[in-house]
Amino acid sequence: MKGTDTTQSSTGDTDPGDVQEELEPSAHNSHATLRLVAFCVVAALILAAVVVYGFTHTTRWKRHGPPITVAGWAPYWQTDSALATFNSNIALFSEVSMFAYSTKSADSVTAYDGLDPNAPLVFRRDARAGRVGFVASIVDATKPHEMAAILADPATRSLHVRTILQFAIEGGFDGIDLDYENFAFNDGKETWASTRPMWVVFLTELGVGLHAAGKTLTVSVPPVYDSLQTDDSGYWVYDFAAMGKIVDHIRIMAYDFSTAAPGPIAPLDWVTKLVKATRALAPADRLVLGVPVYGYDWPVAVTGICPTADKPHRKNLSTKSALELAAKKGVVAVWDVVHAERTFSYSEQLSGVDAAGAAMTCTVNRTVWFADAQAVFERARVAHRQDLSGISLWSLGSDDPTVWQAIAAARAGLTIWPARNATS
Repeated sequence: MKGTDTTQSSTGDTDPGDVQEELEPSAHNSHATLRLVAFCVVAALILAAVVVYGFTHTTRWKRHGPPITVAGWAPYWQTDSALATFNSNIALFSEVSMFAYSTKSADSVTAYDGLDPNAPLVFRRDARAGRVGFVASIVDATKPHEMAAILADPATRSLHVRTILQFAIEGGFDGIDLDYENFAFNDGKETWASTRPMWVVFLTELGVGLHAAGKTLTVSVPPVYDSLQTDDSGYWVYDFAAMGKIVDHIRIMAYDFSTAAPGPIAPLDWVTKLVKATRALAPADRLVLGVPVYGYDWPVAVTGICPTADKPHRKNLSTKSALELAAKKGVVAVWDVVHAERTFSYSEQLSGVDAAGAAMTCTVNRTVWFADAQAVFERARVAHRQDLSGISLWSLGSDDPTVWQAIAAARAGLTIWPARNATS
């Protein structure tokens, strides 16, 4: 016991108890080290177990709700081929839009001159038989700034609402699809801030009337990329957040990315970007992705002097005709991995005479971009995986049978084209 033991250590005055106290910290360090090692071992085992579980118990992605719906615009200039497409695939459709009407004033909605008057009757009959919604698409054909003025004035706005409602009821339509693009492309961006709220008021009033009559309201509009209302925000004259609370469906016209010069019609990264941006503004279950089944054929170089009647210009192609053209020219339509579309180039010779009767000839090099079945699959898959309500094809009659196989594959949740893998 310290203080009573008179035994001296050979090292001097050090008490044996002091020696014990000096040794204890080293013992604690050893125990701490062992505990740390044990903890690391356990943590490593847990991590390994999690990794193994992750590889062996992968959770398959699931869409929220039913598969994407399918709609399509039936243009008045190709009602026969559009009707054939519709009836061949009617089981997939939720609605079909008769793209055949325009408005030129507050009190008018009229059919285009080229519309066969029997076509709407046949479409309506077949749609009803297939329990598919029959919708009228109305194009704003007023002069620049006229529609904005109509909507800004309560009296003319109310008249326009009544006109559309009467048209829908008398025509036996299940809904209306508004394709009012003058705001975006002809009025100028300086008008957007004042037109934007009037557009919302108009939709609110029209929606009340149509819904009271048991009919739907859809808008078809170009895309936005954010909510900032800047030059980089897209066509923000259309208030997506407000529209998402009013209309039944917003069809996003996600195409015509390249028009003046050769390029993809709807590059996939652009489509994905605008879909995600729109989802942040409006409910996904009200969003419908517009999907192209067409292409463009651009002249890129000319050698010689072309006949006046054959001046090289951009040509419109359907998915069907693009594939037929490639086969006729003996070229392969190459799949562009980056943009997820088909493209090919070819040359043609044009011969003729000038006004004086002198011979003229030229060689035109041309480049084609178009959306085929694989392109449709990739875009329908974006809509499917982003939980959008559905897709709408522009336009019926421009597709081919493989397009519908692609849509069926996307609705089934397949992820690879050709669809070889049903897992995600």
